[in-house]
Amino acid sequence: MDYWIVGNRAFAYWEADQYYYPATITQVEGDDIYIRYDTGEEEWTNSDYLAEMKVAVGDEVESKWSQDGEYYTAQVTAINGEQVHVVYEDGNEEWTSINNLRTWYDEE
Repeated sequence: MDYWIVGNRAFAYWEADQYYYPATITQVEGDDIYIRYDTGEEEWTNSDYLAEMKVAVGDEVESKWSQDGEYYTAQVTAINGEQVHVVYEDGNEEWTSINNLRTWYDEE
């Protein structure tokens, strides 16, 4: 089964800061995939720059803190649909939406 189909959610690589952000696949033409980031930006990419949108309890992510809108390293401690509970390195914690997360993937 091909994961890269219209309507599926993915983490997509944003070259400007080298993080992966939540996006939706809106068009597929051969190997080219058009995505819309949750922030509204759109671009053509390919599967080399996409990752399945999977977040699990225990994952380390960066989450946009509701108090100042900045991203901070956090650990996922619970998931309820698109809502994710995170605990930041400084001990603060909150429920947030998956669209407020970004991540990175190590080169293998």
